Amino acid sequence: MNAFVEAITYYISEGTPVHISNFGTFEVRKRAARVSHDVHSREKILVGEQNIPVFRAGKALKLATKQELSDEDMVIETLSNMILEVQHHD
Repeated sequence: MNAFVEAITYYISEGTPVHISNFGTFEVRKRAARVSHDVHSREKILVGEQNIPVFRAGKALKLATKQELSDEDMVIETLSNMILEVQHHD
């Protein structure tokens, strides 16, 4: 798990999105500068533009969380899509 997290962190920090078929995509997006406030003093402060990590869930993960697919159906769909991807890249 640590190696997985380190690999994703490395690639997105380099600006390369990481797509895991049927799971989701990790990437970095720019958040525009904005006006916020200090929670203690309620004073307005300017927060500059920032790079933020973002995860966008894939279709199979979304369906699984809605419990629309059984575990077996999700495994079959994931393996089928992985095989199609491998064939597509050949």
